[in-house]
Amino acid sequence: MTSSVLQLFVYPIKSLKGIACDELLLTDRGPANDRRWMLVDEHGRFITQREVPRLCLFDLALLDNGIRVQSGVNDGCITIPFALTSGVSRNVSVWSDTLDAIECTNEVNQFFSQEIDRDCRLVYMPDATERLSDIRYSGTRSLTSLADAFPILLVGSQSLELLNRRLIEANEPALTWDRFRPNVVVNTHEPHEEDAWAGFRMGNVQARGVKLCSRCVMTTIEQSSALGGKEPLRTLATYRKIGGKIMFGQHVIAEKGIVRVGDSVEVDLIGLPANARS
Repeated sequence: MTSSVLQLFVYPIKSLKGIACDELLLTDRGPANDRRWMLVDEHGRFITQREVPRLCLFDLALLDNGIRVQSGVNDGCITIPFALTSGVSRNVSVWSDTLDAIECTNEVNQFFSQEIDRDCRLVYMPDATERLSDIRYSGTRSLTSLADAFPILLVGSQSLELLNRRLIEANEPALTWDRFRPNVVVNTHEPHEEDAWAGFRMGNVQARGVKLCSRCVMTTIEQSSALGGKEPLRTLATYRKIGGKIMFGQHVIAEKGIVRVGDSVEVDLIGLPANARS
């Protein structure tokens, strides 16, 4: 059966709020303007909601002249460019990867440091910096952005529907997509059918699933308040634990092109990724 693209999201600054889009321009390292910026500490290590939950309270918008960042804490607002071509270069790290980035201006750094009550720097990943996806899963040399692992995250609609039914049965509130930070939401027919999409086409763009997404404490942070809890990990652990990890969604690598809401999704190759069989 044919599926279709239901929703699209881009996350300009790693671990900050996403932006719903009508279309995504896919580049050699994922959606344009997706996680090319991130906050780092004094050692250059990436900062996420795992340690600073209030990052979820920033509202972002794509303007003609850049990215507007509105604080949900102190009502401050600042606009950053889409890209940096010059500035202070520094080494930064994302998990075990170390790469070259360009630091933003003192004004921007002070804005974020004040808003999260912690010394930090906003850095940009320039085109000259190449970060590779894990070849054990990608199989070929494939670039990614400052995302945790791979350039695109896809989730099927029925996967969330099943989770929400189970949450409601447990007298817990239903959740929305912001807990899972997908780039692509596909209108599916069965829960977690996207696990086995080894090859598929979104509109005119060919893509392939390479690794199930293992989920962490970030999914338990309520995105409108920054308050933590136990769900959805507690419920997911009852039926989505594979190899000791909780899985929800599929990491995807795609060709360059444009994906739009409403595009048909045709699956042409079925096969579970390596970490779905452990």
